[in-house]
Amino acid sequence: MIEMMLAFVIGLIVSGSALQLMVSNSRSASVNEFIATAQENGRHSLYIMSRELRRAGYRVDALKKPLPPFYTGKCQGAAICTQDGGGTVSDRVAIQYEPRADANTGVRRDCAGGLVPDGALTADVYYVAADAANNNISTLFCIGYDPVSETVRSPGNPLALVQGVERLQAVYGIGPAGTTTIDQYVTAAAVSDWQEVRGIRVGVLVSAGGASRVFDQRIRTYNLLNSGNESFNDQTPRYVYSTAVGLNNTGLIL
Repeated sequence: MIEMMLAFVIGLIVSGSALQLMVSNSRSASVNEFIATAQENGRHSLYIMSRELRRAGYRVDALKKPLPPFYTGKCQGAAICTQDGGGTVSDRVAIQYEPRADANTGVRRDCAGGLVPDGALTADVYYVAADAANNNISTLFCIGYDPVSETVRSPGNPLALVQGVERLQAVYGIGPAGTTTIDQYVTAAAVSDWQEVRGIRVGVLVSAGGASRVFDQRIRTYNLLNSGNESFNDQTPRYVYSTAVGLNNTGLIL
């Protein structure tokens, strides 16, 4: 009887240890997956934004009058397309350029797949919003505007690019006229002449795109491009990513 009880106790100890190890491994895997997804969202967001920002101000015919690299006309009603959200509210960035024809199809498209007529300009507008088609996860979107008519280009459907992007901030590099230097970075509201913008810094605040239960609930505070502190009291860690991009098509450098 004693031997049976001893064996039973040892079995419970071994089973408990194995169960604890499985729970620990599962938690560790969930943590690693969440962090990897959040980091991938940050890197992918900046990759897309950097690639698209290098098109700002581009014209197929380089002899034509240079374009302002960012579109400041009406967008989403009466609001300005390239807009400073103010404080910790997300900004909106509208990249203006003339799309090149696809090498295979000869078709010109905006960032959301809308057809752009030959010789016409597009304003590709990047912004953050809840994705109603995906559990209202905060997502980086893009939609194409016609900067002449100040209307959404057909078919008019915004394209969800990266989920888990909770904030987008941008500041614009300006300097003395006729120089290639940047003296300061300012918000969109502080830019007086968009032709004098030489570069841009963009930053994103990202998570894995869903709630987490494997992290401790506590207050976490973030400051994206000096736009102000924003605190969250939840179980979701977030990450800040930022980059600087030179506007090559302005003929100036970062």
